[in-house]
Amino acid sequence: MNVRRAPLLMTAAASGVLAAVAATPLVLHRQDSLEAVPAPPATATTAPTPDDLAARADQVTRDLDRPALDRVAAQQRLADAINANQQVLSDRAKAVADAKAAADKAAAAAAAKQAQSAGGRGSGSYSGAPRAVAQQIASAEFGWGAAQFQCYDQIIMRESEWNPAATNPSSGAYGIPQALPGSKMASAGSDWRTNPVTQIRWGLGYVKDRYGTPCQAWAFKSSHGWY
Repeated sequence: MNVRRAPLLMTAAASGVLAAVAATPLVLHRQDSLEAVPAPPATATTAPTPDDLAARADQVTRDLDRPALDRVAAQQRLADAINANQQVLSDRAKAVADAKAAADKAAAAAAAKQAQSAGGRGSGSYSGAPRAVAQQIASAEFGWGAAQFQCYDQIIMRESEWNPAATNPSSGAYGIPQALPGSKMASAGSDWRTNPVTQIRWGLGYVKDRYGTPCQAWAFKSSHGWY
């Protein structure tokens, strides 16, 4: 009988302990500080050599100079483009000048031929002031009437005002038609320096060969300033 009661007494004792614990207030303690985390062990480093330092300095210098070098390269490309464009313009101007010189040469030759085909008429064949003489020659030797002569008169009034001794101080063009050089008119006569008839005959021949008619020559001169 005593052996069977022992568990009951232990159970009652345990119940008393649990009740005492339950009646005791629970107190929690806060840790105010953090534990320090140990740093990783330091690794050994090698000090840079003078060559390393020089290489780094050179790289920094190149990095700093790169914008300036790029700007210089851009300026050089722009200068090359400008030079190329100027060369193209120069070549075009030369081509135009060469074409004009060739046309002038052909016109001078045609004027000489026209003067020869006119029968070698001298200045005595025509009379009057240079403008009147020009109108006579235009009609008799070239078949041009009053309308064409009016166009030619417009040209000459702006070139020399019918003055056989007119000289352009800039270019050296000479005479009534302002031949450049004046010696071109020698193909129409050796007296080209003083004889209005010789100058007029050469000038009308030049217009015929170069432009076809005085009115076509006048249209060209009106838009270009020269003929």
